[in-house]
Amino acid sequence: MRIVQFATEFAPVAKAGGLGEVVTGLSKELFRLGHTVEALIPKYDLIDMEKLSEVKIEVPDFKCIENGQQIANTLWSSSCEGVRLLLLEARHPSGYFHRGTIYGCSDDAARFLYFSKAAIQCLALRDAPIDVLHLHDWPVALAALLVREIFFLPVKTIVLTIHNAEYQGKCATWDLGAIGLNGTDYLVKEKLQDDDPAYPERINLLKGGVVYSDAITTVSPSYAKEILTREEGYHLETTFRKYQSKLHGILNGLDESLWEPSRDLHLTAPFHRTAPLTTILSAKEANRQALCQRFRLDERSRPWIGAITRLVLQKGPQLLEEAIAYTLKLGGVFILLGTSPIPEIQSHFNALKVKYRGNPHIVLHLDYDETLSHQIYASLDFLLIPSLYEPCGLTQMIAMRYGAIPIARATGGLKDTIIDCDDPTTLSSKRNGLLFPQFTKASMTQALDRAFHLFNHDTRAFHGLIRNGLQIDWGWKIPAQKYLQLYTNACKSSGCST
Repeated sequence: MRIVQFATEFAPVAKAGGLGEVVTGLSKELFRLGHTVEALIPKYDLIDMEKLSEVKIEVPDFKCIENGQQIANTLWSSSCEGVRLLLLEARHPSGYFHRGTIYGCSDDAARFLYFSKAAIQCLALRDAPIDVLHLHDWPVALAALLVREIFFLPVKTIVLTIHNAEYQGKCATWDLGAIGLNGTDYLVKEKLQDDDPAYPERINLLKGGVVYSDAITTVSPSYAKEILTREEGYHLETTFRKYQSKLHGILNGLDESLWEPSRDLHLTAPFHRTAPLTTILSAKEANRQALCQRFRLDERSRPWIGAITRLVLQKGPQLLEEAIAYTLKLGGVFILLGTSPIPEIQSHFNALKVKYRGNPHIVLHLDYDETLSHQIYASLDFLLIPSLYEPCGLTQMIAMRYGAIPIARATGGLKDTIIDCDDPTTLSSKRNGLLFPQFTKASMTQALDRAFHLFNHDTRAFHGLIRNGLQIDWGWKIPAQKYLQLYTNACKSSGCST
């Protein structure tokens, strides 16, 4: 099959979060299975073109109209482990993709609507049949409509993956008008009209992707059920239920080439996951010592609890703050690596950093640091994930791969991947972490109490959880096979053959 992954991220060249790693990992595994795979993203100015291989121009110049103005574009290509990475360069007067960032601009809807139209127009110019056009999240969801009703591309099937239903791409009818669509034609319940009764005049791009795609996936089985509820559907639950027959939950995989402790050049002491546990624990101690020296931490304090996260409401920043104080009270070390796009939250944690400055048991590193994230994973005893909701989560998979035990709220992909150490319904050899049910301080601190008890009083069980986590295959082999089956079924149901 010829498969085009249509997205806004592709790790590591353009990554803002887990979406970029998912697109890359799935693409590489599909290629390994013998399929032709392309990934199409914007050519951001933050991409270091010198680090790409086999760079060339595919389409030197084509025009895309926005607000009656012809904008020049170029399509570039490069190669990434067999995957053909396509980069759409938009020479837009507003510098849509020349802002040193992927998301977070006030005109994000306009930016990605333009990208969607220009990219689909470019695919039309190339006039090559596509078996599967796989869309990722709201920024490119309109592509389903563009393919089916505007450009009539030779695409056999369209799949939309919802990585986070909270973000839906809500905009106005004139935003569609800017790229040449009659917005009022789509402001109807059966098409793109927002389901929130308070805003009937809004266009909802994610809803359009749901309506016009042949199949929809979420990034874990539990999340596919959760978005059908009022709490986690964010006003789209009615549409999700309407199209539930084409909704599937497929757990994300982990790109193991990016997260392999034996070959991780970021680590002071790399280690093989299959090595004796004593060897692994010694390596983790060496990695801890390096961080102790860097941050002047108390070498005697244990266990180490940590969080590597975006500081947004979904991730439970208020619970993280409580966990910092509680870990300090119990005599452990807490390390937080995270930054927030929300000024109020970032300012609050900056103030916390000042409050704890010089404390040998607390590290608050409030900047993005890829190298430090690897070092922290390889040093922690426990990773805390107090999410309000979590579509999938990769951080718990990475933690286990690096010998850290996850402590997480039982929601979404977290409860699909973590089996509580006290779960009486599961063999002890399958248990790999600690879960807490409620999004409350009391529920979380009870889990932290259990973690401290394990570390201080039940070494055998503590080591058993580490071993169990290290042995799990979080790779893309199984998820990719599920996607291939979905592609095939969706193609058959839409009346075509692969």
